[in-house]
Amino acid sequence: MSARLICAALALACLATTAPAKADSSGRVGAQNAAAPTSPDVFGTAAVAAGVTFYDSRFRRVSNTDNAHPLVLKMAQGLTGMTPEQQLTAVFNEVKQKVRWSSDLDTMRVADLWANAGETLERGAGDSEDIATVEMQVLKAAGWNPRDLYISIGRVRRVGTHIVLLARAPSGFYVLDDRANRPVATQEYHAFTPIMTLGVGKSWIHGRRIYGASGRLSAR
Repeated sequence: MSARLICAALALACLATTAPAKADSSGRVGAQNAAAPTSPDVFGTAAVAAGVTFYDSRFRRVSNTDNAHPLVLKMAQGLTGMTPEQQLTAVFNEVKQKVRWSSDLDTMRVADLWANAGETLERGAGDSEDIATVEMQVLKAAGWNPRDLYISIGRVRRVGTHIVLLARAPSGFYVLDDRANRPVATQEYHAFTPIMTLGVGKSWIHGRRIYGASGRLSAR
């Protein structure tokens, strides 16, 4: 995924606004709540509603496809009886074993394409957004509320553009980063800087508060 596409998405986001989300305060994985997803104020940032973005259609497509795929269901069945945090670790480890990292150019001969979870598992290869999508769909198939799962686009120092899965468990937000060796609570993870995060029916851009008279946000 190129930095140019991220810039285009941020430009589109600045042209649109949406009402602030109401937080889902249930804290229960699998709770079917009609409210908008909780704002992902993670990694020391403040998340601001982005309105319509370049990536919304991509997120809708991959999040609405293949959570009932046989390979996805098989992985989800192995999570029965685990706590949410244990499920995150199990999904992370199994996806890492089943899906090797490979660029879209190598696997699909295109510069940038978000693959569905079943396609990635059948191929056994994918890049960061493909891996995050598989993890998301397996967790949904295991009973997680879709509103507690987010895909975050950002950057890693000395690496560049990167994508991770964010999961909101009862104990807080966790990041599943294919470059790491386990899921980590977001307040303890400093390798990733979010730029835009996508959730069910809502997108956010991330900034950092500059404390002072205005209390304004600064995008970073």
